[in-house]
Amino acid sequence: MSVKKITVTALETALKDIMRQTPFEKITVSDITNRCQLNRQTFYYHFQDIPDLICYMIEQGSKELLENCLAQPTLEDKIRYLLSVALNAHPLIQRTISTSYQSELEPLLLEQFYSFFDQLTNESASSSLVSDSLTASQRKLLLRYHSLAFLGLVRTWSKDDSAHMDEIVHDLAQFFKNKTH
Repeated sequence: MSVKKITVTALETALKDIMRQTPFEKITVSDITNRCQLNRQTFYYHFQDIPDLICYMIEQGSKELLENCLAQPTLEDKIRYLLSVALNAHPLIQRTISTSYQSELEPLLLEQFYSFFDQLTNESASSSLVSDSLTASQRKLLLRYHSLAFLGLVRTWSKDDSAHMDEIVHDLAQFFKNKTH
């Protein structure tokens, strides 16, 4: 593993650890670098600021998530996998979205969900998850809609939803299969 990768991983781990104990908006670069015994200049060599580190973490995690998700055998399994991962990250999502960094982080989350639905529909073209009669702009609009809906679902997830997760996953899969638009 390269020195850069080791350093970045140490910064990521430090931020994750600190976020378990400290409100996001109170975390400083010094907190992160002190935790992993690096200096502030090292942080700024790799990242512009804390939201830049968060964005990097989300982007890197999303690549792996997307690969694992699309490897699931059925549409319901894919949706369940994505939803499970998103719900496990729910505390992090809630903490970061409800800060002054919301304007930077929410579009990144939406972009990741959009990418998931875009690749899902591309992968499943033979399954006709999205109507072939959609124009490019209609397809983009539908993908934006699903991305925003999915983020809203994760944000407002309740214990009752957890008790009915299989039903919700099934319904979401049906929305795709019925080519709603």
